[in-house]
Amino acid sequence: MIKLSNNEKIEDLGDKGLKIIQASDSYRFSVDSIFLLNFIRVKNYEKIIDLGTGSGIIPLLLFGKRKGLFIYGIEIQKNLADMARKSIELNKLQNHITIIQEDLKNIKDVFKNQQFDVVVSNPPYISIGQGKINPSSSKAIARHEIKGDLEDIISASNYLLKNKGRIYLIYRSAKLIKLLLALKKYSIEPKVVKFIHPRQGKNANLVLLEGIKGGKEELKIEDPIFQY
Repeated sequence: MIKLSNNEKIEDLGDKGLKIIQASDSYRFSVDSIFLLNFIRVKNYEKIIDLGTGSGIIPLLLFGKRKGLFIYGIEIQKNLADMARKSIELNKLQNHITIIQEDLKNIKDVFKNQQFDVVVSNPPYISIGQGKINPSSSKAIARHEIKGDLEDIISASNYLLKNKGRIYLIYRSAKLIKLLLALKKYSIEPKVVKFIHPRQGKNANLVLLEGIKGGKEELKIEDPIFQY
């Protein structure tokens, strides 16, 4: 029996009977996670890690994409990590998905290097000192670089990925240069970029990116997504 806190409720994901637990007063997954999920390309029996997994939405929905996937979700916030674990248990996926509460800066204490085929992340995109910080600490940490910045994520990804392993990210398109420079610094070659526009006639506000550790220089720009 899954015990819910007063502020938690079970929501139907509308996919293969999967359900997720979310709380009214903490970070909830957004459409960004769905865009990223649909962009990720995985193969059967790959080992995947989601950095900053939040409520565990990406591991939950990614698991059924291919056979034999084994997925880790790393989350620094205890309340979100606990909630994600309950969602995994609710869906009886404990043998395939593992949630770990940990700071990315300590990732070398948790995993040996070059253990993963795929890294996935929806990083916080607002630098400290920019924008109004949400009064909810959970939401603020998810959106602002309070507990870690983009370089922490890319550095950890370089450590975790096998040679030729892949990374999938969603980020603010206005900060694409920052993302590309961070990837190149850690020997991850940008391979595919896909822009997301709020609607036709509007500038892109998000970008999806696939990178390959140790990949050759060749960048493909895919057709954009128009959100509405």
